[in-house]
Amino acid sequence: MKPWSKLQREVSKLFADGLRLQIQCRVYRMASAGSNTDLPRYWCTLGKDVIWDYPRDVGENATHYPCDTEVSSISSLLREYIDTPIDGLLSFAFADRWHIVDILLAADKRIGKHRLPELKARLTHPGAIAIAATRWGQEWEDAVPAPEPASPPVPEAAPGLADAPISTDSSLLR
Repeated sequence: MKPWSKLQREVSKLFADGLRLQIQCRVYRMASAGSNTDLPRYWCTLGKDVIWDYPRDVGENATHYPCDTEVSSISSLLREYIDTPIDGLLSFAFADRWHIVDILLAADKRIGKHRLPELKARLTHPGAIAIAATRWGQEWEDAVPAPEPASPPVPEAAPGLADAPISTDSSLLR
């Protein structure tokens, strides 16, 4: 894994121009008489407002914090997002239990106005919605979410053995 500063720079390059969004990662040392513990923290700010914060915003996903943290997993997710082809960003199923991908999608300058309906249908995180509203203003408010694709019909089972009665006669098992 690359050092955080390099990863941070690569993520920040994706943000739309003029968007006052920052992503940070720090480790705070907590020293006590018995031991030392490193407390990692990720957070995103839009202007002066913190819109996403690990571990605060992840609830039960951080049950073993600080003994077992997910900082390297979050960093790997950021790397995966950066490496995902542009045309697959809105359809790729990222393993994101921290809801950071919504924030990245809303800020990503590679996603233009023509994809607003698709983006509006996908975003659920309040911080991501705030980024989109800041970035596109009235166009975001006016965008109509794209309808969800219809699920293909489930085919019915073909007649045959599935329709045959089940015998409970144990003499058939000999």
